[in-house]
Amino acid sequence: MLRNTITSFAVSVLALGLFSQSGCSQPLVSPDNGGLQLPEGFQALVVADNVGRTRRLAVRDNGDIYAALMDPIDLGYVVAMRDTSGDGVMDVVKYFGELDSQCKSLEIYKGYLYVGSTTQIVRFPLDSKQLLPTGPYETVVSGFPTPKNHRSKNITFDDSGNLYVSAGSPGNSCQEVDRTLHSPGKFPCDELERYAGVWMFDAETLGQTQLEDGFKFATGIRNNVAFQWDPLKKELYGVNNGRDNLLQNWPELYNEQESAELPSEEFHHIQEGSNFGWPYTYYDHEQNTRIINPEYGGDKLKRPEEGLYDDPVLTFPGHWAPVGLQFYNATQFPQKYQGGAFVSFHGSWNRAPLPQQGYNIAFVPFDGVLPEGGYEIFADGFKGTDVLHVPNQATYRPTGLTVGPDGSLYVSEDKVGRIWKIMYTAEKGVFSKADTAKEIQIVQEVTRTSNPIRRADPKGEALYNQYCLACHQADGSGVPNMQPSLIGSERLSSSDDAFLIKLMLEGSEWIQDREYSNLMASFSFLTDEEIALTLNFARARFANASSNIQASDIAEMR
Repeated sequence: MLRNTITSFAVSVLALGLFSQSGCSQPLVSPDNGGLQLPEGFQALVVADNVGRTRRLAVRDNGDIYAALMDPIDLGYVVAMRDTSGDGVMDVVKYFGELDSQCKSLEIYKGYLYVGSTTQIVRFPLDSKQLLPTGPYETVVSGFPTPKNHRSKNITFDDSGNLYVSAGSPGNSCQEVDRTLHSPGKFPCDELERYAGVWMFDAETLGQTQLEDGFKFATGIRNNVAFQWDPLKKELYGVNNGRDNLLQNWPELYNEQESAELPSEEFHHIQEGSNFGWPYTYYDHEQNTRIINPEYGGDKLKRPEEGLYDDPVLTFPGHWAPVGLQFYNATQFPQKYQGGAFVSFHGSWNRAPLPQQGYNIAFVPFDGVLPEGGYEIFADGFKGTDVLHVPNQATYRPTGLTVGPDGSLYVSEDKVGRIWKIMYTAEKGVFSKADTAKEIQIVQEVTRTSNPIRRADPKGEALYNQYCLACHQADGSGVPNMQPSLIGSERLSSSDDAFLIKLMLEGSEWIQDREYSNLMASFSFLTDEEIALTLNFARARFANASSNIQASDIAEMR
């Protein structure tokens, strides 16, 4: 049976265990809030499940939900959902949108569903009564190049008819050789011409291109996925994903703790002409200042010329990976939330060997156009455990946020494709600030000694931990859509030594039809013996395969 149309949802409703607390006048909620920990007075309903790896959400006035997908399901990168029974659960689920690539961003604007994919922004015509679009898509903007990483084109609209598109950087820190030990940064960074910034277009003109019609509104933003125009403040905001690999590329400057905590994830107030300093700088929330990146001569203390770059209005811990931003301008939630912003954090993959963090939704109160104080954790429980070592073991990874017509907050995630509706019901929830403080303390106290990796060849293990663990994880499970799993890998278990050696010497750019978005850097700077030890360890540890690659084998292929 295809997943294209689900006409009966009775089994799913029973499985979710939906119930009404005090008769039909109360909204349905899910037991244990569908796995979420929420502040007192809030409860959640799982409105859809297993619909695909969802990113951004949009909800129409009639309650229809649209979600952007990272994988094509039934030839579609967008899923449309409708509740026909009145219980809040989506019982009609359909897929559409034969786009050029994965879709991470969408928004409803003036009767159209606008969708951002890798190279273009398109729009589908919507009818007030029909769930699916009434016609094929029209191309609004095209001509965006396809980057190696950070491919999403994130969109938002102001109230003056402008479309803003955020394009992430193709690499990590604009090195001559991306993510490589001691590779210097390119100056000037040529990636800033087409990437790492915000471009503005006319929202309703078709056939525009980035080069001919786009106005470069802001620059120096590495990867701005959490991105929204706030119609109440009439201002543009974004939450940036900071750089990686401080320890891996500059081990003489940074230790494991510093590389895990830095740099900050930056909350930006984006104005015309803003420059937030990537790739030349990063923000250090511990020193409360911008720091020059080591690729450009930084020593983790040097600061750029004062006034040269804009500062964030708020910072979060490193590598939490913000992917959703939603200002709350409705009235269902208590007064403290009104006018503030919710930020969803997908969760880290690159804090190893320290525990991973993030995997939550934070609330940021605002006073006018700027945050008022700091932030607090609003929704938690996504990772399913107090201490998480590898991303693959998280139960959920939160992504999209949007506010429904009744003022409820909708949340999506891209691990299994679950969507929640969070409501203020004035009934006691299951979350307390004391629980959060206790969890943070637990996470901070965990050390690498609790890492469950089985001991093997100590020299090979040490090399793996230094150069490979951040991407492939302690258990070899990798990161979904970013780095491949090594567990049971056919490449590792095969006798094709030449492929593995070439991969270590040249990186992964030469491989055709790569499934994973992050490129593997070249490790040619390692000695022949070190490469042999690393490959032999990986084979034995993760593929249960014997291996006797010699240093002379690497020397022969150099």
